[in-house]
Amino acid sequence: MSENITIAVFDGFDEIDVFGPFEILSAAGYEVRLATLGASHVRSMRGVTITTEHRLEATHGVLVPGGGWLDRAPVGAWAEVDRGELTARLVEIAADSDWVASVCSGAMVLAHAGLLAGRPATTNRACLTELEPLVGTALNERVVDDGDRITAGALFAGVDLGLWIVERALGTAVASDISDRTGYTRQGRVWLAPAQDIQSPSEQSGVSES
Repeated sequence: MSENITIAVFDGFDEIDVFGPFEILSAAGYEVRLATLGASHVRSMRGVTITTEHRLEATHGVLVPGGGWLDRAPVGAWAEVDRGELTARLVEIAADSDWVASVCSGAMVLAHAGLLAGRPATTNRACLTELEPLVGTALNERVVDDGDRITAGALFAGVDLGLWIVERALGTAVASDISDRTGYTRQGRVWLAPAQDIQSPSEQSGVSES
């Protein structure tokens, strides 16, 4: 598969927000890249250091993790919004990417960049009150799909996000096979915006529409 998916990483990112969907999307055949604003090394919220040569650019899909929002950590999603460079870069590349997604408080980064304005979206349920004034509708759902914006709830919801991205692009059978091979049973349902016309049987995929 030639389509690339980029996962933004920054100091203080939450590991499962990144590596949960990374595992699923890679298993589907996507080339998944970890990318930064320019630094070659970043350190996660629990001290895992990763090295990447990729700079954050527009690709088929761009995914933003969370980390460090609720406790206003000096590094993490909150700090990145405060600094403003990541949000500005996301605005630059969003129009040239087919979709932009988030996991957990990564939605707060997208929202502060203005990329969820007027949109249905979800995040870590502890952030929903903060998210509400920045979006069209803040939903307490595991995954919310509004076409070119896809958001997921806390932590392991990122795995469900990865499986949904696979399902809507490659079909239910492929997503189910990856779910079986990884030993992960999808949790909850996908909230799908009514305007979307994604050919995936509701009974099989666990899709709910507004």
